Amino acid sequence: MKRLAALSFLLVAAVALANEYEVAKVSAVVKNPAKFDGKKLSIKGKVAKFKAKTSKAGNPYFTFKLEEGKEQISVYGRGKLKSEPKNGDTVTVSGKFAKEKKLGDLTFKNEIDVTEKPGEGFGVKK
Repeated sequence: MKRLAALSFLLVAAVALANEYEVAKVSAVVKNPAKFDGKKLSIKGKVAKFKAKTSKAGNPYFTFKLEEGKEQISVYGRGKLKSEPKNGDTVTVSGKFAKEKKLGDLTFKNEIDVTEKPGEGFGVKK
């Protein structure tokens, strides 16, 4: 019985760790994007160039730059935020980072996808 309880605890702990985000700085990601490619990151910075848009298919999405000093990465999220950040706001974003993402003829570099996850909400917190 104790062995079963211990195994159950280890399984729960492993799942919890698998869902955790690695804390990183914008400057570290920009300096070595290959190191962070495909990882779930949590990054704090200032919002710049926030835009809420609608795709040609009618789907809402938003983009902005997350800045730390002169360094910046792109932020993308599908859907609509309940409370949109303003340029200059300090936020923490959590999502999957891609060194390079191709979408049709377009290529996006150094982008973190913060699209809403069930049970987690959007990866943008003030």
